[in-house]
Amino acid sequence: MDVIKGGYLGPPGTFSQQAAELFFREREVLIPLKSINSIFTALRLAEIDLAIIPIENSLEGSVNLSMDLLLEHKLVRIIGEVIVPIEHCLLVPPGTELSDIRELYSHPQAIGQCNKYVNQFLPGVQLNFTESTAQAAGLIKGSNDKAMIGSGRLSLTDNLNILAESIQDYQQNYTRFLVIGSAEKAGIYGNKYFIDQEYKTSIIFTPVVNQAGILYQILGEFAREQINLTRIESRPSKRQLGEYIFYLDFEGHAQQLQVNRALSGIKRQAKVFRNLGSYLKIKEQEGSKEYAEC
Repeated sequence: MDVIKGGYLGPPGTFSQQAAELFFREREVLIPLKSINSIFTALRLAEIDLAIIPIENSLEGSVNLSMDLLLEHKLVRIIGEVIVPIEHCLLVPPGTELSDIRELYSHPQAIGQCNKYVNQFLPGVQLNFTESTAQAAGLIKGSNDKAMIGSGRLSLTDNLNILAESIQDYQQNYTRFLVIGSAEKAGIYGNKYFIDQEYKTSIIFTPVVNQAGILYQILGEFAREQINLTRIESRPSKRQLGEYIFYLDFEGHAQQLQVNRALSGIKRQAKVFRNLGSYLKIKEQEGSKEYAEC
């Protein structure tokens, strides 16, 4: 089989890279990309075959940009998921002490996940948001009053010192990543239904009418088939005020009879409907702790 190009949110050193290393194997080449937008563009232009994107965090919730782009790019399919425990560190250039820090850099999600630590130990510092934690590492190099929040592995790759470990607000901090690709490229890994495996399916829909009880009616399709919902989110449709797109994850494969019946019922009540894909359900990625520790 040809080498598969797998994209992730770079530069190297991000938690996205850790997720990519856990999913992809020897025959894949990992390619760091500068933003989530550029990941979807690279998929559309066939510059990469598959990609890893962050979709939700147990502390900060959903990654809205990833959700919006899944709707916008109609040919993209979900073929897998990776769940990575996140342990954040406070990193500084050599010689910098806690009392020296005047500016803090990181991805907005990372800073949000460490809100308690920042408020207690770094009150009043200037917060600077970056596109990735690894980008933040590059921005603080050579300074004596800047710090960043990110993975402890950045201390090795970017010659930084760790001032504090495990500074996230809660120890049970996980980020869920999706493995995505075009409908054609998704077949590289295959997504066949095996009766002895546990699956999840993700869909997007907008009700055909905006009326009282319509969402209740749609969700009733799952209740009747005894299908467990694992996630439900809404995002503005960006077409008109008060219109929303709903994102659902639920247990089961689209080829299962009860799931197929539920999806058929939803389609009849939806103005917009997309099945993003069925994929193996992951509780916690085996071995991910090793990659995420500071």
